[in-house]
Amino acid sequence: MKSIALEQWLEQGQRPGAPLPQLLTVFTDEPLFLVQAADLYRSLARKQAQSERTVVDLDRQFDPQAFLALFAEVSLFGDVSLIEVRLTQPKMNKEQAHAITQAVQWIAQGQSPHLLLVTGPKLTKTLEKSEGFSALLAQGTQISCKQVGPENMAQWVAQTAQRKGLSMGREACTWLAENTEGNLLAAHQAIEKLALSKNGPVTLDDVQSQVSNSARYNVFDLGAAALAGDTRRVGRMIEGLQAEGEAATLVLWALQEEIRAIRDTQAAMRRGQSLMDACRQNRVWGTRQNFIGQAMKRHGADSLKTLTAWCYTAEKTIKGMQTGNPWTALEIIGLGLAGLPPPAMPAV
Repeated sequence: MKSIALEQWLEQGQRPGAPLPQLLTVFTDEPLFLVQAADLYRSLARKQAQSERTVVDLDRQFDPQAFLALFAEVSLFGDVSLIEVRLTQPKMNKEQAHAITQAVQWIAQGQSPHLLLVTGPKLTKTLEKSEGFSALLAQGTQISCKQVGPENMAQWVAQTAQRKGLSMGREACTWLAENTEGNLLAAHQAIEKLALSKNGPVTLDDVQSQVSNSARYNVFDLGAAALAGDTRRVGRMIEGLQAEGEAATLVLWALQEEIRAIRDTQAAMRRGQSLMDACRQNRVWGTRQNFIGQAMKRHGADSLKTLTAWCYTAEKTIKGMQTGNPWTALEIIGLGLAGLPPPAMPAV
């Protein structure tokens, strides 16, 4: 298995002639990291292979024969396809695992010219050894996503800013890390906005001014409101974010982050960790830490699974793969996190 740290992958992707692995895997519970790694791979594929993208969801509608047929197709003009497999749950049934293994073997043996990108949640050690996943990890290039905690959040801010052409001092990095309370998406959004108006050195005043001048409805306050169970505020915020033109994708990321936080904090406590240690491990800091206990009492495995399914629906609607209003799905997810049971999933 070849493994590349996410930071290295993002840096080398900016250089001319950056390597393009034929098989890339990204397994992480951090939505920002998954999007960054996958977006760069898609960009490199378009530039270097002029590839057409085909998305395959590894769900109950997965067709093994149709999937394998994608790898068997060979163009007279030498066109290469990017086949992207997305998992919403870190598991495969026997048929899915066999199809994935077969596709990996064809790639490894040079029998298919096509590219394969596989993304999904973080794998356990047991899953890494299971059929399908073991083939992917053995033959592909894996993007390693290091966990960002309180002790290295400021360093992550500095590195992210540097990739955007910004030079942030220690004081500015520490302030942004503390005020985004461990939410990588919030910090990344602030850096992106700074990069639109600044280049080079960035002072603490610059960062504080940027954060204070943000929109009336902050997408990253939405998560705390949902954890707190404030359904009225959640409804108002989602309506306001839509009116202000906030990207639906960003709102979805923020809600997924809270689902992940509840799930992983519960799992850590089942392993015997205290609430404080579990929160620290899963980057639940500041205001969010005050409300995570309430949220864990409201949610168990079944309700989190339902909300995850709604996230999947919202993502497909945002990307035009399914009809409907994505903001309706986002409201259902937000209110569901806050404690209002979501309706039954729509028929597909």
